[in-house]
Amino acid sequence: MPLNFNQPVIRLLPKIGKGSWVLLRDTWYEFLEDNAFDKGAALAYYTIFALPPILIIIINSIGWVFGEDAVSGEIYFQIKGLIGSEGALEVQRMVENISQSNELTFSTVVGLVTLLLSATGMFISMQNSLNVIWGVKPKPKREYLKMVKDRLLSFAMILSITFLLLVSLVVHALMAKIGNYLLGFLGDTAVILIQMLNTIFSLTVVTFLFSAIFKFLPDAKIRWRDVWVGSIVTALLFGLGKYLIGLYLGNSNIASVYGAAGTVIVILVWVFYSSQILFFGSIFTLIYSRKFGSNIYPSPYAVRVIRQEVEAGKTAVNKEPEEMEKRQQ
Repeated sequence: MPLNFNQPVIRLLPKIGKGSWVLLRDTWYEFLEDNAFDKGAALAYYTIFALPPILIIIINSIGWVFGEDAVSGEIYFQIKGLIGSEGALEVQRMVENISQSNELTFSTVVGLVTLLLSATGMFISMQNSLNVIWGVKPKPKREYLKMVKDRLLSFAMILSITFLLLVSLVVHALMAKIGNYLLGFLGDTAVILIQMLNTIFSLTVVTFLFSAIFKFLPDAKIRWRDVWVGSIVTALLFGLGKYLIGLYLGNSNIASVYGAAGTVIVILVWVFYSSQILFFGSIFTLIYSRKFGSNIYPSPYAVRVIRQEVEAGKTAVNKEPEEMEKRQQ
């Protein structure tokens, strides 16, 4: 039942605590039921092939503003903070190997088409997983139009990431100048202040990215207010998870165990665990929209999927709002 915010805050606290616990409990149950681990493994596999093309598109798009060296340096610095210096160096090598040829030949054109298909494949995999989690799927008679739309939407997501990175580079440059200016007045306090502002800004960028994924990628309709709640929670979990995953990778010997393939395995592990946060956040958004929001419905070119389990002549329906309400009571 939705909370009545006209009541005194003290009287609301027990309801908020109980509601939050039920929300997290049901999210965890759905997370296990939806086989998020399998979906994360598939997404990690696609990401290995999609990451270099996406980085090439981003570097070439923003490079004319800041210079390709500056953009690639910033990107690899961020990747180094996530998966370590060896993993960042391997990603850099993959990008350089793909973008070696500058001659416009038939093979180059084929390579560019393959590049775009590979770059969008990761988002197609992500979209399919989110559709399954939210219980929707596209109408069968519109498969070809849907395929074209999905590719265009995936490319639009890449452009959105490019824009967010462009804004991020501008803001970081401004913060660096402001930090140097304040350093003469505040000393070490200025460094702490800039670090806090950078953290807040990074969380804001990630929140916008998750909101775009939840709002536009699945074949479903969801209100913006539900999207923002889910995106903020997912961004906070992602920030915590990024720290824990980095701590794990930094203190493990995964790269050395797998030898030459170690850096690729590190990337797979990082994407796998990060995808679990994404899917957990999407399930949280689903449960929140059903319990407190406006629910999630199929888009005009999609239908709702109802899963049934039949045993000994009895039928049980999963993922229906009515069943969720019974569980929450």
